[in-house]
Amino acid sequence: MCNPSSYTAKEIELQDRERQLRRRELDVDLEKHELRIRHNKDELEKHEDALQQRKIELEKQELKIEQDKAKLKKNESELKERIEKLKDIETQFNWDAPDIIRLAISKKFRRGVIGTKEHKLKQGEDINALQRCRYERYVYEQDLDGKEDRLADFLDVETGLREIAQREVSLREQYEQDPTNLEEEFKATEKEYKRLEHEWWMMRDSFDGPLERAFQFWRSNPRWYMHRVLRADCAGRGGCCGRDCGCCLNRKLGETRRRAAGHCTVECGCCEKAQGFELSGDDKKYISIRYAVAEDGEKGLDLKDLHLKNLEMQNLHLQQEHTEETMKGNLMRYEYSDGAVEEFERYIKKDDTTDDEAEFTDDECPEDEEEDPYYRRISQASIWGLVDGNFENPFDLIDKEPTCYPTWQFDDSNLVDQEESDSMVTETGW
Repeated sequence: MCNPSSYTAKEIELQDRERQLRRRELDVDLEKHELRIRHNKDELEKHEDALQQRKIELEKQELKIEQDKAKLKKNESELKERIEKLKDIETQFNWDAPDIIRLAISKKFRRGVIGTKEHKLKQGEDINALQRCRYERYVYEQDLDGKEDRLADFLDVETGLREIAQREVSLREQYEQDPTNLEEEFKATEKEYKRLEHEWWMMRDSFDGPLERAFQFWRSNPRWYMHRVLRADCAGRGGCCGRDCGCCLNRKLGETRRRAAGHCTVECGCCEKAQGFELSGDDKKYISIRYAVAEDGEKGLDLKDLHLKNLEMQNLHLQQEHTEETMKGNLMRYEYSDGAVEEFERYIKKDDTTDDEAEFTDDECPEDEEEDPYYRRISQASIWGLVDGNFENPFDLIDKEPTCYPTWQFDDSNLVDQEESDSMVTETGW
């Protein structure tokens, strides 16, 4: 038989072990639970991070959507403005279309009518009417197409060719007396003549239509430049046509200088002998600019540049003559002759103004440009052989002999009044 106290001790020990085991089970369960909680917490944090990233992406998408909406609104506004402009253009076109179509048809019809008129005149004997028709058509097409008139430049190039050729004539006379130191000048004139002749050909090749036909027809006469208007211009400028020497008609030019045939320039040796003195380089340049066929506005700018250059040269000369101490404080005084220093200072102290600023002011609008009468008179005679208000055969206005006339007058029966003369460049009679 077992001892009851021993049995009780074992039960107590067994119960203690059971309690320890139960406690360990509870600790294990607690650790599992804590581990599960930590795992769930990590998963929750990952999920929260993912949600935050998604939120950021959604915000970016919303911002982009807002930007796209703003851009679409801007494009919509621009499209509406363009639609309104197109509607205005459509309205204007619907209003003006008949006139535009009629104008386009009128241009082609007008050209056709004038071409037919020129063809009929070629079959007749009225050379003046033929050349006048070509002139009117040229002016009409220039205005119609908005082309630039370069005839003034062309005529000035011809003057340049004459200057070189007449300079060479004078050099040949000097060469016979003193052949030294002239070879280089002959080479320089030859080079400049070839350059200008090339420029002449470039402009000549641009002639087309009525201008080309009129020019070729008039220049077919080798003595075209003896037209009375051109002779009167030469005589008025002091050229040989005002004397009985006959240089303009019988000038000694070689075959290579045949494009230089014409009237006197600043390089004419006969004119130099007649006036008794030689012009300076600046005087020659001044006269060349003054009697150029180019527009008056261009002449004014060229003359101003030449005048300013002369003033600069005078001022440099004065500075060389006087010491720096003398010049101090006296530069703007009147102690120098002709007020050269004062005028020079007035030029150089002017405010710098661009051409556009000088041409217009805030209180005025540009005036309509008027044709230079000198350009019109010389170009009509040189290109077409015409004279305003005169209806004679142009070839009958070519003087055959180098006679000296004080003036040239046209028969009153062949002249019309100014109002009728001006109508030659209008559409009257087309």
